Amino acid sequence: MKKLIVATMLVVGISTFAQVEKKENDAEELIEKVSPEKKVEMVLKRMTKQLKLNEAQQKEMKVIITEQEAKRAEGNFNPSKEDRMAMNEKITKILNPDQKATWDKIQEERKEKMREKMREKMKEKKKKKENKAEKTED
Repeated sequence: MKKLIVATMLVVGISTFAQVEKKENDAEELIEKVSPEKKVEMVLKRMTKQLKLNEAQQKEMKVIITEQEAKRAEGNFNPSKEDRMAMNEKITKILNPDQKATWDKIQEERKEKMREKMREKMKEKKKKKENKAEKTED
């Protein structure tokens, strides 16, 4: 009876993990399938909501975001630190002091989120190496 319960728990756990991983992959695919114009609108809408942009700021921001998306659409665009700093500088010129503070906070939160993802990936890699080492020892 215990073996049956353990086996059932194992199957449920594995299927749940597979579904979570599939959902993450689906979200990434969905973002990739969206047209550049739609991406611009989505980003602009999110920024307008987060930063409370006025009409003039929205127009200026749309130009910046459109330029960035055009570069991404050209191919394998991987922005350098200078590219990111230049874009950030363009954006901060448009914003008022309160919006800049909010923007800086959002950017810091994004950086922390990315750091956390990298830590998780490193942990997973380390775990895989350890498991592989254990298997070769057996």
